[in-house]
Amino acid sequence: MEWQKVADGYVLRGGRYGARLVTGEAPFFRFTLDGVCFGEFPAAAAFDTLSEKERLWDIAVERLDSRGDTLEAVFGAKSSIWREHRFVWRFERRRAEFFHMVKGEGRLGRCFFFSSGIPGVYDPGDSQGFMYNARIDAEFYFNPDVNLGNVEECRNAQYGTTGLWPEFGAKDVFLPERSQGGFSPSPLCFCFYDGQSSMGVGLGTEPGKYRFASFEYSGARKHGAAFYVNYLGYTSAGGEYTSPAVSLTFGSGPLDVLEKHIDWLDDRGFSTRFAFEPAPWHRAPVFCGWAEQTVQARYDGIPDGAEATQENYEKWITELERRDIPLSTIVIDDKWQKHYGTFEVDEKKWPDMKGFIERQHEKGRHVLLWTASYHTEGLPESMCIFDSNGKKLFANVADPAYEELIRSQITRLVRDIGADGFKEDWIGSCGREADIPGYGELHGLEMVRRFQYILWDAAHKVKPDALIETQTPHPLFRESSDVLRLNDLWFSTRHVTETMRTRARISRIAGWQVLDCDNASCTTVAEWFRYMQAQPKLGTPALYCVSRTESFLEEIPSEMWAYISALWKKYIKDNI
Repeated sequence: MEWQKVADGYVLRGGRYGARLVTGEAPFFRFTLDGVCFGEFPAAAAFDTLSEKERLWDIAVERLDSRGDTLEAVFGAKSSIWREHRFVWRFERRRAEFFHMVKGEGRLGRCFFFSSGIPGVYDPGDSQGFMYNARIDAEFYFNPDVNLGNVEECRNAQYGTTGLWPEFGAKDVFLPERSQGGFSPSPLCFCFYDGQSSMGVGLGTEPGKYRFASFEYSGARKHGAAFYVNYLGYTSAGGEYTSPAVSLTFGSGPLDVLEKHIDWLDDRGFSTRFAFEPAPWHRAPVFCGWAEQTVQARYDGIPDGAEATQENYEKWITELERRDIPLSTIVIDDKWQKHYGTFEVDEKKWPDMKGFIERQHEKGRHVLLWTASYHTEGLPESMCIFDSNGKKLFANVADPAYEELIRSQITRLVRDIGADGFKEDWIGSCGREADIPGYGELHGLEMVRRFQYILWDAAHKVKPDALIETQTPHPLFRESSDVLRLNDLWFSTRHVTETMRTRARISRIAGWQVLDCDNASCTTVAEWFRYMQAQPKLGTPALYCVSRTESFLEEIPSEMWAYISALWKKYIKDNI
């Protein structure tokens, strides 16, 4: 690979993709693959503080050189905020990456990539105009962040977010591309494509520095597009700071460039590793009572969680045994707890949870307990984070007293009650405003990561083969996850099998060997049965209902139950 001087800049030769540096007032790189132009990306980008918007000028090339098989381009710029601001581009044959470095003081705000701000719809917004924003030529992009609308293909004009809850969420209207939460967080990557040619724009940084909630894309507007994360002032520059890096990967389709992005995360040390090989029973078929709880609640006129009782679960298990369904792993869903936040058993609903679990163990089964992540219910106020209006947001995961409390409760549930692990849920909520008291020590993805690690570590210290089932396919979370669930569907979803196949492919690309196929909210009996038949080839089969489907309360014919019995027995014989 080498730089070749041309009339208006430099051309990169030798890689699979094409990169042309055009110099001038606002230098930019033009990227192509297979003759397809994906867009133009400014060489410099803004890094705001919480209180001040950065302006850049005198952007210039400082260095073009090679380091082994890597070509590097370094730019400098004058800044309205920072003493120094430099921008580093590295080019390899398979991919490129970009990051920037600042020197100075200040609480960090939005960190931009390929833009000086967020362009407005018809005006520059808070950016410096179209010359300082990205130009996206590819018409479509794929977003690996699961949403309730099952929207995977987006136009380049549409806003997108990957990670936890976005800075700009949906309000009052159902906007499918903003209804994130199924994967929390997904890989932080947008996969642009034109025909079979694709370019991934993905973000990564060192574990411990994911101190933001989401990687966001403004959508292509009249004055260009922006990619950014928002630190919300919870991280300070401290004299100097290096931004997260962004990978530019190139391939033959969205999932191909996503896979290359994951490889880049692993190569750069921006991910973690799985601590244990999955135990054989982790692949065993799952019965979760959630859908049956919602069905019964509609007839009984009570909340769904009120149906999570020992009496109900024993009744449902007896019925499934009568149908000869080979139950293996049982998930007791929302709400077996006295309080969501304290991991205490509600003994009115579960007078003998220990005995229930012992009886399942005697039959060779395992039992998981559903848990709401970092919930405040039942916790003392000293362990909670509040917003500016005094509303409880979530538990203070950084508080040693909170960690000690939940570790002791998890230990008791696994060691004394006999639980074999947990199904983690309700992930995604995090602070979306600055200056929340007590929130600075852990912020964004790092807060979720710490909670999940406490859950995983406490359970595994008692039972090394414990199962922690999560919805976090970002490779940062491998260290604290045993099984990944494909998560819920919206009630009106059709083409369930196709939707779940895509989720499974994303999850396996991200590194997970064992997948819980999940099965909540399937719409019609026909759609439910079609997905039940497809599950053994996707991952671990899962059943959520006993009497009727959750959405339309349709009864399930006996011949379908007979087929599922035979299907699950074959799956167990072939896989466990």
